[in-house]
Amino acid sequence: MIRLHMPAERLAGLRWAVSPVGELAAALVAVSEVRRPPPALRRVGALLSSGRLPTLAAVSRGYTAYLPELLTPAPRTFLPSVEDQLHTVATTPTGTVGTQFTAFLAGGQARGSRCPWLREGQLERAEERVRPRIEVGESELRERLARELHWLWSKTMAPRWSEIAAGFEGFVERHGAVAAREGLGGALAALHSSLRWQDGALQVTSAYEGEVGGTHPLTLIPSLFLDRVGLHAPLRREEAQLAVPMGAARHPGPRIAPVLGATRLAILHSLTEPRTTTALAALHHLAPATVSFHLTRLLAADLVHRTRSGRHVHYRHTSRARAFLRPSPETDPSAGSPR
Repeated sequence: MIRLHMPAERLAGLRWAVSPVGELAAALVAVSEVRRPPPALRRVGALLSSGRLPTLAAVSRGYTAYLPELLTPAPRTFLPSVEDQLHTVATTPTGTVGTQFTAFLAGGQARGSRCPWLREGQLERAEERVRPRIEVGESELRERLARELHWLWSKTMAPRWSEIAAGFEGFVERHGAVAAREGLGGALAALHSSLRWQDGALQVTSAYEGEVGGTHPLTLIPSLFLDRVGLHAPLRREEAQLAVPMGAARHPGPRIAPVLGATRLAILHSLTEPRTTTALAALHHLAPATVSFHLTRLLAADLVHRTRSGRHVHYRHTSRARAFLRPSPETDPSAGSPR
């Protein structure tokens, strides 16, 4: 059990963000840990074995209970661009690169200072065959990692990133609603089956035992690839992240759901009969201006049409929307990455 202490200062700074490069790192971890990977992860595994990503392949075949923190750059905004995050990787101070990879390669006290919950058995050194790919100058190593991450991004996530990011936004939006209804503690515990809120701490069920103290805030990061909660740089100010798997919270639904987000999907579902903006606002407990904004986007996508009757404008979904809303088997939003 790992306990994340949640004093008022930490709770006040708690926020969600999406991390494009962090999701690539999640894929690297998942390739090594998932026994039956979905198509998207099999694609990543094939690329790692292709010889085009020698440095990332070495890292992911090393010790995935701890990855150097530069592979999970802290998102400074809710949805940073992959270019900004890759620039952060490529310009990591050389001393920081050296310290992080010493912890990765050597284990022992160097790694224990970053992951104090790891027992002695988890502090062994990374596999010796990993070293030749990593033991280079710090500048060369950080730039090589950034180049390989960019290539992996272009071959896997870039073609569908807008859809994947929309799915992340919908996930965050849904859990924001849970927090509003049940309180922050309940919302945090509802994120994953391994999480529990008790005595002012977020408990993570784990084979490891430890405590994460401090008052610096955590950033919550949704992940498609991880099937367990991940801690990135939890002891570092402005860097601490809690990666939350989306898979456990996924529900069957139309394939359009990740693109639309929860609010627009709910509005669309309620337009089986003509409704006005005012009626939709009352039905969904939203401000009329908010409903009007979403309807504008749905109109532009040809998912709703409007008709005027006197002073009133009524909206109803289109035949195109009905086709999207037909029940379909649950799919992994990332499973369609090109081969």
